[in-house]
Amino acid sequence: MDRVILSEPIGTEGYMDPEIEKSKGVTYKTDIYSFGVVLFEILCGRKAFIHHEANRFIAPLAKYHYENKTLQDIIHPDLRNQMSSKSLKKYSDIAYSCLKKERAHRPNMDYIVAELENALKFELRYENLVRPFLLSFSSYFSYSIIHCFR
Repeated sequence: MDRVILSEPIGTEGYMDPEIEKSKGVTYKTDIYSFGVVLFEILCGRKAFIHHEANRFIAPLAKYHYENKTLQDIIHPDLRNQMSSKSLKKYSDIAYSCLKKERAHRPNMDYIVAELENALKFELRYENLVRPFLLSFSSYFSYSIIHCFR
């Protein structure tokens, strides 16, 4: 449904769809924008709005870095180092699509859920490929260290 509900702009700073100001109305795509902000909060490990910071809002910061292919500069290092590149790409693509300026260009929630599930599948495949190697390597490494100090 693309029904618009007219309302005064009300919301939490950092999560509000910029289109509310222009249209004075909200649709379900307004919530999609806010969800995209949450996805980037998770990815970057920071709040949507930080009052005393130059880049106070995460949404324009994330869009800037996504569009300039420098998203790795703001992704939380623990996630960046642990996620597969395929999963990270899929996740960031869907998060970015939620922040599209034009509401009509934002995906619907069914699509978002399906794409996030795909990102999870990529990640699980990656972990199944990498983890056995890492476990065997760490076991070998631990065994070597223990025997070196005997």
